[in-house]
Amino acid sequence: MQFITKNSPPIDLDISYTNNLISKVHDTKFLGIYVDNTLSWKYHVKRITHKLSAACYELKSVKPSISQETLKEVYYPYFHSIVNYELILWGNSSFAAHGIL
Repeated sequence: MQFITKNSPPIDLDISYTNNLISKVHDTKFLGIYVDNTLSWKYHVKRITHKLSAACYELKSVKPSISQETLKEVYYPYFHSIVNYELILWGNSSFAAHGIL
């Protein structure tokens, strides 16, 4: 991944290792964090929002047919784990602290 600033065009680089061309990517997942080539949080937030939306839908779907206790048992591994791990990093960013995002 070639990191760039938002205002500058990327430099056309071809990088190879043992005569194999390394593919260019604009974003990737690294240790559970989605990183894009401008190091902004937009791609990460978009992916996490999708995951949380799916988790909300699943919880809403099963809520009428299970007990409150079982709903909590479904909530923690499915929804809370995403919030606890993947959002805590974004929440500690300097932009979030200043309300810029």
